[in-house]
Amino acid sequence: MKHLARLIFTSLFAMSFPHIVMAQTDTAQDKNSHQMEGTEQNRTDTSQSPPPWQVCNETSYVLEIAIAGVPKGKAGTPVTSWGWTDLRPGACKTIMVEKGTPRFVYAKSARFHQGPIHEWRGQYEYCVGEKDFTARPGVACNLQNLHKAKFLQIVPTETRTALVEPDGFGRRAEMAGLQRLLKDNNFNIRKIDGHKGRQTSRALRKFLKDHKLKSNLSMEEKYTALEKGARETIKTVGLRLCNKTRARLWSAIAHNNADGYEARGWWPIDPGKCIHPFAQNLKGKDVFYTARMETPGKSDKTLRVPAKSGKSFCVGPSIFASLKHEYCRDQGYIPARFKAVPKNVSGVRIDLTEQQFSTGRIDGLRQ
Repeated sequence: MKHLARLIFTSLFAMSFPHIVMAQTDTAQDKNSHQMEGTEQNRTDTSQSPPPWQVCNETSYVLEIAIAGVPKGKAGTPVTSWGWTDLRPGACKTIMVEKGTPRFVYAKSARFHQGPIHEWRGQYEYCVGEKDFTARPGVACNLQNLHKAKFLQIVPTETRTALVEPDGFGRRAEMAGLQRLLKDNNFNIRKIDGHKGRQTSRALRKFLKDHKLKSNLSMEEKYTALEKGARETIKTVGLRLCNKTRARLWSAIAHNNADGYEARGWWPIDPGKCIHPFAQNLKGKDVFYTARMETPGKSDKTLRVPAKSGKSFCVGPSIFASLKHEYCRDQGYIPARFKAVPKNVSGVRIDLTEQQFSTGRIDGLRQ
């Protein structure tokens, strides 16, 4: 029998709405009931050591895993958090924690994947870092240059926790991950389903040929090469907004998806800095952006958008994600004009200068 523990699967940077997915977990008790049923001695003998706890990746993403628990060999110490462990699709990692102690897991998709960063999380807050970290128990996250993330609690008797997607790849996760990495390298993979069809085979052969690699590489070697390619590709795709003014900017974007257009914002951009709010190949996509400039003691200046170009979307006064763009005020939003991004290129960098802003404000936003 399998137990199901809920995880939140959501987009971090994209600020889209969360989706509930499941993490499948096996308990030591379940395994005993399958493998040892009918043997009285096995049902009553508790002297054997419990099997180790494994976290398995059944998604199409390379995941970065963080753990909160009592490390093996440190019984009696408080729960602490540490990370990151890279976990490829189809792989499992044994987590060394003290038996019978509280344990938690948090995961996020690797940054070299195109699109928003996704996370697999629960409700319990522990510290995490941008790079590899080990938190100190009882010390505030910000005092350790860390921040909070919400971990999923795991029952101590569970022996296997599988991180999954709504598509439920299961044993097809390794192939689904390879398909996603090909797509991250700008190959036209229409569907990520974990089945090695002709399209996947052709794309993989071309990738190996383009990179002068042997065709008989192991799956691990293929993953390594594809990840390296994805790290380079992500630098060249999507929309980058750079602040060339002397003031802080607040930016928002809109793009088309299967259900229409989604607009979201606001991301701050400090002077001299850039952000990457849309990390996908722009070709064939309708992407728009807008921005407003902080002006001390006055209303924010807004990005000028030519009257005959651009498009109107619904925006909020603070962090927002809007899906419908008619009758904005009836939804608690405000209409705002967005500027179109070129869509004949895979990626573009846009420098925002003071000359591009005017004193006209978006009525209803911060004054």
